Amino acid sequence: MTGRITLTIRKDIIYDTLEKLYPTTSCFLHYTKDYELLFAVILSAQSTDKAVNEATAILFSLYPNLESYQRAQKGEIIKCIKKVGLANNKSEFLIQASHKLITEYGGKVPESREELLKFKGVGIKTSAVVLGELYNQKYIPVDTHVHRVSQRLGLVKTGTTPEQSEIILEKIYKDKGDINLHRRLILFGREICTAKNPKCSTCPLCEICSFKKTIT
Repeated sequence: MTGRITLTIRKDIIYDTLEKLYPTTSCFLHYTKDYELLFAVILSAQSTDKAVNEATAILFSLYPNLESYQRAQKGEIIKCIKKVGLANNKSEFLIQASHKLITEYGGKVPESREELLKFKGVGIKTSAVVLGELYNQKYIPVDTHVHRVSQRLGLVKTGTTPEQSEIILEKIYKDKGDINLHRRLILFGREICTAKNPKCSTCPLCEICSFKKTIT
């Protein structure tokens, strides 16, 4: 079946199946203020959502507003976020971001990728997460799970970079692609289409998967 269906049919099957599997999704990072999401996303580089959420639970309670980050001692922030890794650089990024938000953006996270990419620690994927979560812009951020799943399911070609995959996915799902699809692809990659030992025997998308294994 894998080679006999068009991309149009394939993408709809995938979308509908994931929507049924995960009808309700929410942001994996915990935040209550727009800049807190930006900071959590900056901290998420080479870390897990669990580690970030544990760190920000402490960080956000100790630093309740942007001004408090400006007054903060770098070493104290490092203590809060050391479990996420790269704490030295990331603490500097948070302090710089707080200053930039206050002095250049009136304390509000900007709504354009061009502006977000001016913040140290923010890249293509992370900017898409912020814009999708905060402003419901139709980006489909590509992390390791989304990248793996989209290749295995034949949405993008093997060897495509994450940045290329985002462009392709957003084109394929231009009418209904959004942050919810991003979250569903991640959940599917975490729970079913795992990097090692994917659960092909129970996968509802096994029949259209170009990676499916022979189940013995």
